[in-house]
Amino acid sequence: MLTATKMFMIVFTLLSIIKSVTLSACDEQEILDISDGELLPNGDVVFDGVVYENRDYFINNVTGIKTACPKLVINKCCPFGTGYKTRQCVNITDSFDAPVWDRYKLIEGARAREMFRFRIGKINCTRPYARVLVSQIGQLDWSDNWHLKSDGKLFVELDSSIPPWTVQPPDKYCIDTFVYEDQDGKTHTRLDALACFLDETPPNHFEVRSTCMLLSCAFILITVAVYAWLPELRNMHGRVLMAYLLCLFVGFILMASMQIMLTIDNITPHICVVLTIVIYFALESAFFWLNVMSFDIWWTFSGKGGMTSKKMSKRFCAYSLYAFGVPTILTIILTSLEFSGLPPHPLLPMVRYQGCFLFGRSKLLYLYGPMFFLCLANIVFFIMTALRIARIKHETEMLKSKESAMHDQHRKDKQRLLLYLKLFTVMGINWILEVISALYPDADYIWCFTDVYNVLIGVTIFIIFVCKRKIFRLIKKRIKENFTNSKNNSEELKYKRTIPTRLCEDSQHQRGSVETIRTTIGMENGVTAEANTTIL
Repeated sequence: MLTATKMFMIVFTLLSIIKSVTLSACDEQEILDISDGELLPNGDVVFDGVVYENRDYFINNVTGIKTACPKLVINKCCPFGTGYKTRQCVNITDSFDAPVWDRYKLIEGARAREMFRFRIGKINCTRPYARVLVSQIGQLDWSDNWHLKSDGKLFVELDSSIPPWTVQPPDKYCIDTFVYEDQDGKTHTRLDALACFLDETPPNHFEVRSTCMLLSCAFILITVAVYAWLPELRNMHGRVLMAYLLCLFVGFILMASMQIMLTIDNITPHICVVLTIVIYFALESAFFWLNVMSFDIWWTFSGKGGMTSKKMSKRFCAYSLYAFGVPTILTIILTSLEFSGLPPHPLLPMVRYQGCFLFGRSKLLYLYGPMFFLCLANIVFFIMTALRIARIKHETEMLKSKESAMHDQHRKDKQRLLLYLKLFTVMGINWILEVISALYPDADYIWCFTDVYNVLIGVTIFIIFVCKRKIFRLIKKRIKENFTNSKNNSEELKYKRTIPTRLCEDSQHQRGSVETIRTTIGMENGVTAEANTTIL
């Protein structure tokens, strides 16, 4: 029969094997040596302020070295076996543990003590931060407005904020079992957290962003005004460009308005949702009009026939149906999913859960996803157009003559292609910057480049499409025509005003002549002047 000592050795060996198998899952380069840690009476080890429970580390019987796998470290306000009560730690019988959430929902069976290690001690918040009990933020009573995430961060819901949530990193909070007394004097315990929050509203860059947007809108509006004012530019290409710029203008002006309302704290979640939907439609429509430009230039070089006024109107209607119809469908899908009542999921827009406008993964999926495919289509159309130009130049000898009308037309089309390529490049760089800012939302330095470039979009578009000799000549010609027409109209009006006076003078002269003639005739016939005058 096995003695008690042998049984103990067998059990200890089995436990050691289990621990070694568990630790073997760690990367050998990441295994922590906690031999220098403080051994507590319950068998736990405190190393560098972090508690390693006795089941979480392994002791080498030969060397005596204690090793453990690294885990995420979060803060616990008081030691294990105690709870937090009115700024002090008190003994409690409740076991400490906390549920863990992934991005959107509770992870079934996951517990904090299994996923994290804990550093014991209250957090120290330095000014302008203050230590706040998260369950009482904006609430009259205790509430479940927070949860622990699998990445070690603390998610806290806010009742009067845009966005209506905040995420605290592990060094900005501590969780524990809190002890409090109700009005009847009964003692209760509750899992809660202390976190560092700003005493005042954190500084944002909405003022700079909205100013940048408004400046860009001003240059875009000037460009549209120039193209609408000059008759020579109100052709198919000018109409498409104006439609694109107007969509971009609407998106930018509403985005700036949203940021201004956020700055003065005069916006509600419902207004955020409405503005998000309209801005989404406007920006998507702008990119679809950009796609129309690339298609139209390819269609022009493909030689599909001439362009009469009636045909141009039909084609522009078809373009409008495409450039406004598809974004309408996408907007309906976005709105339907937002108000579908489905539980939170990474594939849903969740505008109301994330604040004003799309954010993070939903922004990449719903906004930048269609834009990505449109950009790929634009690149294909531009490459096909460039190949077509090269083929025409190689096959058509008539184009070598500079006096050829066909050569002049193709030269103008190539210039327009270059303009579209410049515009596509400008918007492509901005799109790349926006994607980077969506992938790394915590990188504050990215918004500087994005917002400065938003100003450059309006300025660059103005330079590309307005600051040209041809446009300046057309403007000069238009001003001269208006001045000439105004002068001619003024002279014509002056001439018309002199006509009644002349007619009156001529009438009186003619009337006097008739009377003289009739009087003379009467005297010759023996009739007196008075009688003749009476007869007349």
